[in-house]
This record gives sequence, structure tokens and C-alpha cells, in this order.
Amino acid sequence: MSQESSKPDQRIENLELSAGYAERHIEVLSAEIAQLNKAMSSLLSRIDRLESRIVEINDKVGETPPMVPPPHSAGPDVPRDPL
Repeated sequence: MSQESSKPDQRIENLELSAGYAERHIEVLSAEIAQLNKAMSSLLSRIDRLESRIVEINDKVGETPPMVPPPHSAGPDVPRDPL
């Protein structure tokens, strides 16, 4: 009868051990997911800033640059600083 009672005890012990390993894996994976979410949030913020910067640059591309004489052409009657 000791063999019959040891088989269920062994099975219960194996199940408890397996559940413990599964619980540990869940904790590790949850921590990894939290870290990935934090990294993704940071990357999305950076992408938003880059998109804003690209829009600013694209808006400036259409503008005509101010007329500034080259520095070597400035004579006594031409101001060096156009502004």
C-alpha cells in the first residue's frame, strides 16, 4: 500500500514543482513585457519629436532664403550684416 500512496504523492509533488516553474516564468515574462512597453513608449515619443522636426524642415524648404550678399562682396557702402 505504500507504493500506491507514494504515486499520488509523487504526482502532486511534480505538479507543484511544475506550477512553481510556470509561476516563475510568468513573473520573468511579465517583467520583460513591462520593460518592452517602457522602451516602446520612449521610442514612440522620439518618433513623434522627429516627425514634428521633419514637418518643420519641410515647411522651411518652400520658403525663399533671405537675400544676403556674400561676405567678400561687401564694400564700404554695402552693410556686412543685412539685418
